[in-house]
Amino acid sequence: MRERIALPNIVMEDAMDLYPSIAQRKSCRKYDMRPLDTEVLDEIARAIDGFEPLYPDVALTWRFTKKVKGRFHVDAPHYLIASGTGAPGEMEAAGFLFEQLALWFDAMDIGCVWLGSSKDTETTDTKQDIIVLAFGNVEGSAHRTLDQFKRVPIGDITNAPDDTCIQAVHLAPSGMNTQPWYLEKHGDKVFVYEKKLKPPLSLAYKLSDIDMGIGLCHYAIACKEAGKNFSFTRDTSLPNKQGYLPFGIIE
Repeated sequence: MRERIALPNIVMEDAMDLYPSIAQRKSCRKYDMRPLDTEVLDEIARAIDGFEPLYPDVALTWRFTKKVKGRFHVDAPHYLIASGTGAPGEMEAAGFLFEQLALWFDAMDIGCVWLGSSKDTETTDTKQDIIVLAFGNVEGSAHRTLDQFKRVPIGDITNAPDDTCIQAVHLAPSGMNTQPWYLEKHGDKVFVYEKKLKPPLSLAYKLSDIDMGIGLCHYAIACKEAGKNFSFTRDTSLPNKQGYLPFGIIE
């Protein structure tokens, strides 16, 4: 029998209006190195407090830092470090929560980029750190147009390409642009699958669960835009799908 992971699910009934940013956010890698005002950082903290969690019982913390290092380093005036406790589900929970911040940044004309391989250099206590977001004012535009997104054909990630919520997932960012999701629609339910990465990529990249949370975030925000509730439950007992792992159910 395949395992069903008992995680409390979210029902998203309200959210900030982040939907327009789904179609224009970009990963920004060139920043104006002047720091943001303290008032702006305080506003960011208040915004995070207002975001919906994926799993209310999975505890996440965060902090700002100014120095990180990593294989794909980006110089930025600010970095946000998301941390957990090692609990099941915290990686997709981090992707879900802080992609809301990434979209909020876009709406505020602040640039950001996910940095999966970076580590905080201002402290040695990084064992529970999950992911890093670089952010700040950018050189040039913090936005892009739809034709600048590089994605696989939407038919490669779903059996329902006309579903506007799945179209929002199609635009979601993912580490190394792996686009690891497949969303299989069955009536009012969507079975969510995670792609099995192949060597050598599978040996180097271990953050697909964060990407899955980012995709779920886009789906939830699109549901809000369409006037629909969003409910997700982590479930690994879905029917097998070749090349994928069962991940959960959206209802």
